[in-house]
Amino acid sequence: MNSWRKHTVIGLVICMMQFSLADVALSADTTVPNPSLTRQRVDQFGVGAKVKVELTNGKKFKGSIQSIEDGEFLLAAAKAGSPTRVPYGNVAQLNLAKNTYKATGQPDSVEVGRVVAELGVGHHIMVKTSEPKEYHGNIVAIAAGSFTVLPDHTAAPVQIAYNNVRQMGPNLSKASWIAIGVLAGVAVVVIVFAVMLMNSD
Repeated sequence: MNSWRKHTVIGLVICMMQFSLADVALSADTTVPNPSLTRQRVDQFGVGAKVKVELTNGKKFKGSIQSIEDGEFLLAAAKAGSPTRVPYGNVAQLNLAKNTYKATGQPDSVEVGRVVAELGVGHHIMVKTSEPKEYHGNIVAIAAGSFTVLPDHTAAPVQIAYNNVRQMGPNLSKASWIAIGVLAGVAVVVIVFAVMLMNSD
């Protein structure tokens, strides 16, 4: 392979690595400990919630919240073993084990409330109600027994009770799908171009 071709392929690989490193850097920014926020999320999820926890030392746990205390919470691990005491200040990330919900019988308002808290205000979601109706839009407010969604292409928000939800979860907006499509297209072009250069001796 000619020298300029080698350098071109190396340059393309480096560019792709830079994109990956940028993603890692953005992810790292979200792992700064915030004890107050962690306590708030634990309270929102409540006892019995199945969660994923990453500590500031890199250790990761999965389990259910067994009890909530002033400075820590007790996590019953998914695997057999003694519950783990987790100080709020040691938590880098805390998330529900699942950020989706689908009713198998009567809607479970507790589980719906947990998913709503996990997704949070501003998140673009899909939700199906018992009527049945289906909405795609952003969460604009969260209350004790309900949440409010602003459906796409409308100016009228819709309040939805937790016990009226049959299914819900994150839903990418049109702009997000376009961005993903563009990035995927660029990646394909880069790979094809690199292969062509490597094979054209």
